[in-house]
Amino acid sequence: MREEILRTDIDGRVLHQLIIHPADDVDVRAQAIFYHGHGDYAERYLDVLHPFVDRGIRCIITDLPGHGHSPGIRGHCGDVKLLDAVIKNTLEYFKRSGNLPYGVMGHSMGGLLAARHLVLAGQGELPHPSFAWLSSPLVNPSRGRRSAFLRMARILAPVVPGFTFSTHVKPENFSAKTDVIIDDNLTSDEECITKHRLWHNRVSLGWGTALLDFSNLIHKHVEDIPAETVLLCTQGKQDWVCPAKITKQFFDNLPSLAKHYEEIEELRHEPFSGEGSERLFHTLESWVDSLQLGNRNDKKAPA
Repeated sequence: MREEILRTDIDGRVLHQLIIHPADDVDVRAQAIFYHGHGDYAERYLDVLHPFVDRGIRCIITDLPGHGHSPGIRGHCGDVKLLDAVIKNTLEYFKRSGNLPYGVMGHSMGGLLAARHLVLAGQGELPHPSFAWLSSPLVNPSRGRRSAFLRMARILAPVVPGFTFSTHVKPENFSAKTDVIIDDNLTSDEECITKHRLWHNRVSLGWGTALLDFSNLIHKHVEDIPAETVLLCTQGKQDWVCPAKITKQFFDNLPSLAKHYEEIEELRHEPFSGEGSERLFHTLESWVDSLQLGNRNDKKAPA
C-alpha cells in the first residue's frame, strides 16, 4: 500500500486527510470513505484497512476537527455542515478518479456516521454506496447518560457548543492489549492500557447533541438505507462502549438484502486490536473477496 497525506481546505477548515492507495501492482477496483472513531485519528487505521487496500480498494480518511492532526478543540468536530462538506470533498475526489464503485465504512462513532451516510443515500441526498462496513457502531450515544443531563446538553449546546466533557471511556475498554504506546520506557503491562498521544476521550456539547440527532435519524429512517448495498457489521461481544446486544438489534432492522453480522466472543470495542483479532481480519478478507467490484486497471490517483 502507499500512503498519501494531504492538508485539505474543507469549508474554511484545513483538515488532515489520509489516502491509502493500493500497491502499484494492484488494480484499483473501488474506493471507500472511512469515518474514524470518536477521539481517534486516520493513521490509527493503517493496520486495520489492509484487507481492503490489498484487494484494490482505495481508502480515504479525514481527521475531523479536534481529532488527530486536524486543529481544533479536542472533541469538538464542528457541526453537520462541516461533516457534509467532508463527505462532499471525498465524493468529488472519487469522481475525479474515474467511474469506480464506492463504499462507506466506519468504526464506533464512525460506524454511526457511516449509517447516517447510508440513510442520506437512500433519501437521495448522496449516491448509493455499493458496500458498507459498520465496525462496533455507536448507534446509541445516549447510553449511560441521565435524561436530565441530555436535556441540559440540548439547552446549552447552542450557547457553548465547544464546551467539552469526558466520555469516561478508558483505553482498557478498547482491547485486552493495545498495539500503540506513548513512551518507549513503558513496561509491557503498561502497554496494555495505553493509547497513542493523539487519542482523547473528550466530546463537546455541540458535537454530542449532533451525535444524538444522527442516532435518532438512523433509527427513525432505517428503512431508507439502500437495500442493494452489501453490508457487513462486526462486533466484539465483550464491548462495553457499544454493547453487542444494541448493535445486533440495529443490524436486524437493516433492510439490506445482502448483510452479514459477525460477533467475536473474546474481543472488546476494537475487535481489530488485541489477541483474537485474527478472526476479524479473516472475516474482512472473505467478505471483500465476495464483493462484486469488477476488475479495473485504474492505478492512477487523480491529480
